Amino acid sequence: MRCERCRGLMIIDHFIDMEETGGLWMRGWRCVACGQVVDPRIMRHRKLHQSRISKLANAVIRRKKDEREVVRLSA
Repeated sequence: MRCERCRGLMIIDHFIDMEETGGLWMRGWRCVACGQVVDPRIMRHRKLHQSRISKLANAVIRRKKDEREVVRLSA
């Protein structure tokens, strides 16, 4: 697996989440070059965020297409 930030090598690492649950161990990916961490929760949030952005972008594109179709010039 390659890092999205720097294209470096990602390795499996173990992390502890002290803030949310008071000591949950989890496995994730860590870049050996830049240190970026990706775990299942981060991946889930990114997918959710990307789907919301794509829905918003599609709505804007549809609205602009509708506006272009509605505006007609008279001869």
